[in-house]
Amino acid sequence: MKKNLIRLLLPTTLVMGMATVLWAAVPPPVVQNNFIYDTKFASFAVPDCLGCHGGTDPAQDKQNAVLVTLHHNLINTTVPAVSCYNTAAVTPTTLATGCHVLIPAPGGGFTFQDFRNCLNCHTGQSPHHMSTYAANQDCVHCHGKAIDNPNDGHYIPTYAINTDSTKGGVTPAPHGRSIPDPANPGQTIITQGCAACHQANTAAVPPIYGNNDTHHGTNIGSVLAPGGVGQCSWCHDTTSSSGSSIRGCESCHGVRSLHNISFDTTNANNLGVVVPGNEDPGFGHVGANWDCQGCHSSWNGTAVNPETAATNPSIGSLSTTVVTANTATQLIINGGSFTNTDPLGTTTYKPVVTLIKDGNTVTLTPFSFTSSEVKVLLPATLQQGIYELRVDKSGTFSNLTKLIVAPRLTVNTAVLSASTLTITGVGFGSTPTAQTQALLGVFVDAAQATVVSWSDTKIVATSPAFAAGKTATVKTLYGPVAGTIFNAGPKGK
Repeated sequence: MKKNLIRLLLPTTLVMGMATVLWAAVPPPVVQNNFIYDTKFASFAVPDCLGCHGGTDPAQDKQNAVLVTLHHNLINTTVPAVSCYNTAAVTPTTLATGCHVLIPAPGGGFTFQDFRNCLNCHTGQSPHHMSTYAANQDCVHCHGKAIDNPNDGHYIPTYAINTDSTKGGVTPAPHGRSIPDPANPGQTIITQGCAACHQANTAAVPPIYGNNDTHHGTNIGSVLAPGGVGQCSWCHDTTSSSGSSIRGCESCHGVRSLHNISFDTTNANNLGVVVPGNEDPGFGHVGANWDCQGCHSSWNGTAVNPETAATNPSIGSLSTTVVTANTATQLIINGGSFTNTDPLGTTTYKPVVTLIKDGNTVTLTPFSFTSSEVKVLLPATLQQGIYELRVDKSGTFSNLTKLIVAPRLTVNTAVLSASTLTITGVGFGSTPTAQTQALLGVFVDAAQATVVSWSDTKIVATSPAFAAGKTATVKTLYGPVAGTIFNAGPKGK
């Protein structure tokens, strides 16, 4: 994600109650290279989507093989099977209406709409917060432990809210409060709330939005929006006269989750590992004492909090999101906060990688890790399918990403008898559907053969183009695989 320059403010001393606080220098807006970029989903372009969802920039790779494999892997996972063609030009497309939109061409026939633009199908907020997980308020499933589920019983303070710093109040406010800006006389800055860091910069690319816009842009709480789920009360505390008490925010952003957000910075004292309380300010919530002051204003201690333990890891990208089944593969995971010590330096939290498929969990120990990179060897026992991949530190796990395990594609033999070719191998998949038969099958010299039978390990096809020495190409859902044609030997007497 884009990194934003940090606006430095001249330090000053503020007297709040009996506490003297040294006000330090950080954004707004907060740096945007940790967790989710503060924008609206509709502001993303395709490369921004690929930052989380893998693949390569379509401008660099027209095939964009990772996402092709991801989507083709869905074809036989639904009932009825996914429709490939959308002849009615219905948009946005769905698995039921068809993915590839056929548009009538001048002079007759059809042409394809650009199907490598994610936003053709995934419009506005449609990829996010329309799932069963969102409807069930299971935020943690996708976002990891950087957030809390509203109904999971996590700690929310019940004592009286006190935001008056002159009376010792340190309770954050949902937005914050304005104080004179020491660097710009006559102007104000925000402290004691989320907007101390989370502010808008609409000149950024994509635009950075404030909390009000980013939260309302999720569709959560808007039952009138297309596909919207939830109610306004999920976020807004209806017991408060203002309707926006900090206790409403804490239903998702609780004490524990907020106090475990910190990332490694260029602080020379602890490069390569997150040390809460000993990082540069502005890259988390407990990296430095200023981070505490941004939320609590009159906090006059250190960034050592009893709730701070294993900080929340964040996955940014994978070295590849498609690997071959039954093949040991090295995977590199990039992101942040993969390892940290506790604030006292007595405990080091180390990462493991978890893979979940069909309710079964595989836990892998990395052979190398830093705060921003994890290297792990995927075992040769992984079977075909889509796995949920997370980085976990003592039960504090990262946001969700997906790993696609595709079948190994191999042609072992291609034996010709008369005009009938028998191909044996692995990974051919199931018989191509009527819609895919024009693109998937057996080809020789660009001529498509007639398939007699098809299974995952054996294909029988006929074609007048078959001849010994030529190459037979089997085009499958997971890519093409080829083999040289040999004549069958003479039959024994």
